[in-house]
Amino acid sequence: LKDDIVFKAFFSRNENYLKSFLSAILGKEIKIKKVIHDARLEQLTKEMKYGILDLEVELENGEIVNVEMQLRDHKNIEKRTTFYASKKVVEQLEPKEDFEELKKVIVIAILDYTLTSLPEYVTETVRVCQNHKDYELNNLVKYYYIELEKFRKSNPNMKEKINQWLSFIDMERGDLFEMAKAENKELKKASEDFDVLTGDAEIKRLAQIRLMSQLEEKSALAT
Repeated sequence: LKDDIVFKAFFSRNENYLKSFLSAILGKEIKIKKVIHDARLEQLTKEMKYGILDLEVELENGEIVNVEMQLRDHKNIEKRTTFYASKKVVEQLEPKEDFEELKKVIVIAILDYTLTSLPEYVTETVRVCQNHKDYELNNLVKYYYIELEKFRKSNPNMKEKINQWLSFIDMERGDLFEMAKAENKELKKASEDFDVLTGDAEIKRLAQIRLMSQLEEKSALAT
């Protein structure tokens, strides 16, 4: 599921799972207005030349949530997510609209490596004032950095929904996932739907295109 093609296909085709996953991360119940990009073959083949696929969601309250999977540390995730969030803020307004129309942009970066030296594996950013750390200001953009490497090396509380979903996404520790399924029956169904998805001919074709793209990129860099 950490393959960006499979991740995007799974959550864009299963909106209930996506809602549950995002609610667990954001710590509140959310309602999805629409998944902005789905996982159709003809669309993805245009998007993913050398690229990394993301999943973009508009919530009922107008907020934009972007989820990105990053397997390798290219030493640019902070700049990458800042660039993307800034782009999403700018794209919201037409010339006749007002700044008041701007909605929050939330970027969730799921990383299969360790980014920070902090003990937590889920880091949520908050902008505060220098001399008043309890006073939040200018938080139109919020970032969540989730470090899967750190997660699977920890002893997470599997009664918490966010940990249940992370065990499913990571798929590295079967013991955590078994505990998650015991606590959350939705994950048992999600696992079955995942097995169906990975047997889908279209997804296999997408994975093949992704592999060819990666090989071409490696070849281009080498020459």
